[in-house]
Parts: sequence; structure tokens; C-alpha cells
Amino acid sequence: MTSSAAHAGTGVNLFATEDISGIARWFEDTSDVLSIDDDDLEDTIAFVHKGGMTFLSPILPDLKAIVCTAGSRESHLAILSRESAVPCVLAATIEVDIPDGAQVRLGLSDPEKATIDIAGSVTE
Repeated sequence: MTSSAAHAGTGVNLFATEDISGIARWFEDTSDVLSIDDDDLEDTIAFVHKGGMTFLSPILPDLKAIVCTAGSRESHLAILSRESAVPCVLAATIEVDIPDGAQVRLGLSDPEKATIDIAGSVTE
């Protein structure tokens, strides 16, 4: 793992909570959800592109957090995240590539703005 953190982006924080670190995983469609090993979820920060990503609902309560490049506090994803008490960053502007397996840190203490940092990458 690399030791230095790199700023990767910002977004709208759904609700303020402690900062969270976990492993990034991109979910593009239902097949990505169906292929996940349930044991991986407790450290998974799900990255998605649409705020209506209801295909995450079967695994959403088990995720560590969610980052969405679209959506608002009224989106389906935001409603489900709030109901499940899963931290969620919406309308995220991601400035660098965040690959699957990267160790990411979400700054979630501000009630309005969240930060996304890459803390390191998983070596294979």
C-alpha cells in the first residue's frame, strides 16, 4: 500500500458522521451487485454514477458507504441510504481515476460537503 493520501474529489454529504475509510468498488449495473461476495461488503465503499441506482438496494445496508457522481438529497439512493444509515456522498466530482480496490477515505464531518481521498491502492 502507498502511504500518502491524494485528493480525489468532493461532493454533497448526505449526513454528517465520522470520516470513513474503505475499499472502492464501482457498480455499473445489476450484474456487478450479483457478482459481489457478501464477505467483502463490510469494507466496501460503493461508487455509482446515478442517484436512482436502486439495484444497490439488496446490498445497501451492508455497505460501508456510497459515492455517487449524480443525485441529490431527494434521489432514491439518498432516501435508501438515509433509511439504512449508510453514509452517502452525492453529486461527487471525481478529479482522478479511482480504481476498484483502491483504499479511499471519505471526509464526512461537514454536514454539507464531503471530501474523497485515495489513501492507497491494493496490491495484487
